[in-house]
Amino acid sequence: MLTGPGWSPDARVVRDGPLTWAQHEWVQWIPTDTDTSYEDNICAAVPGRDLPTGQVVTAVRDVLARHEGLRSLVRRAGREDSRQYVCPVDDRLDEVVQVMEDEASFRRRFDTPWRRTCFRIGEQWPVKAVLDTTGGRVRRIDLVVDHVAIDPWGMRVLCDDLNHALRARAAGREPFGSGGPGRPGGLAVEQPIDAALAEASPAGLAYQRRALGYWERRLGEIGKALDGHVPFAPSRASLGQPGESQPGGKSGASGVSVQGEFRSCWLASRRAGRAAGAIARATGVSPSAAFLLAFGAGVCAVERSSRAGIFAISANRFSAGAGRSVRKATMTMPMLLPAVSNVSAVSAESPGTAYRRALADCAAQQLSGHRFANADPYATERMCEEILGDLYKTGVAYPRFSYMDEGVADDLNTLWPAGDDGFPGDEDDRVVTFSPPRPLGARYMMTVLHRPAGAVFSLQWSDATGWGETAEDMLLYIEDLMVWAASECAGDPPALGVTGPAT
Repeated sequence: MLTGPGWSPDARVVRDGPLTWAQHEWVQWIPTDTDTSYEDNICAAVPGRDLPTGQVVTAVRDVLARHEGLRSLVRRAGREDSRQYVCPVDDRLDEVVQVMEDEASFRRRFDTPWRRTCFRIGEQWPVKAVLDTTGGRVRRIDLVVDHVAIDPWGMRVLCDDLNHALRARAAGREPFGSGGPGRPGGLAVEQPIDAALAEASPAGLAYQRRALGYWERRLGEIGKALDGHVPFAPSRASLGQPGESQPGGKSGASGVSVQGEFRSCWLASRRAGRAAGAIARATGVSPSAAFLLAFGAGVCAVERSSRAGIFAISANRFSAGAGRSVRKATMTMPMLLPAVSNVSAVSAESPGTAYRRALADCAAQQLSGHRFANADPYATERMCEEILGDLYKTGVAYPRFSYMDEGVADDLNTLWPAGDDGFPGDEDDRVVTFSPPRPLGARYMMTVLHRPAGAVFSLQWSDATGWGETAEDMLLYIEDLMVWAASECAGDPPALGVTGPAT
């Protein structure tokens, strides 16, 4: 809920300041402080190293002292008046740390109630650390953080810092050197308030002018390319709950809920993960660009369009201090991607040449877009609505794309198969799994978790979009496209709804 202009935190405050653009992007849209806000928590588990409970609590305190955003309260009051308040680290440490002694049910890796914490960010710090202990020694630490304070990159930083603090405390040392909180050995950690103040500085405002100019040009290109396109209108006759997932791909149902909620499905693919590595080695282009181009092609196929506007998520960390920060920093950047299946027909090139050209352009857009992802979300959203017009919030011009390699989305992620052998080995083993409906979610989004042994990619949509009717075919098509590209584009590109690459 939003708070009034006279609101002040019911807590002692060390310092306060404005929100960053990345924080604004989150609180502008996401109904935090609700009974469903837990769905966007970011979670991880860290080994407790069998250390005494007291040492682990001290290590957690070290990390909270280092990262101000984890001990801050957030006032949500719109663009001008939203503010964050940093509290003394010892004031609420006992609320953050919860010790569970000899709880056998807590041994389960992911199914814990702590992950479903709904943080009230105006009243609570946005973090919880639950210690699984036996005989006064900690087996595991479950970390749960509200997305307003962290992103997947930040969770990796948090886990690394906590592991460092645990080792230091076990050896009887201070973990982060003599530079004080946030300055281990003289290396500064960027704090959210400092980032927000930099955004409002003369240099930050000059950057914003360039960023908004970039967004206006790119959105104009998307609007021009899609001018006259009629958004995909889903059939409502087949609405219903998805059936059981079947090997080979077909679930036997549309994957659309009649409850008017958000849905998702996911596919674990050894072939796509290895294909991404092969494409990267052959072209020198990152695996993320290959997955992004495949997703854009999938959107084009579903939306029956030659082009699609995609908003790719950027890590948005361009300094050493930002790289060591836990804070939420991810932002989106607009891109215009082609339907790979007909690029060669339009350009009279071979399919392989056309694909490689499209991939290079996708990578170039990523590179230029990363530079200007940190733009005022209120201004960019207004641009989207004004420039895209009837295409605003449609599947052809509004989907989100997120890519994480194993350095960020490690084996603690709930969707990773148990070990590399858990990835299906061939086409006949493919299973698209539909998840239960959720009250919150993305209107259109694909997330890729990638490691060399395989990849997991998931699709999210709202029932109103109609993507559920083609979600399964879309994931299989994206996998087939990756495999086709890795084969040096042998034969014709795959087609939506056709199992395996077309021949």
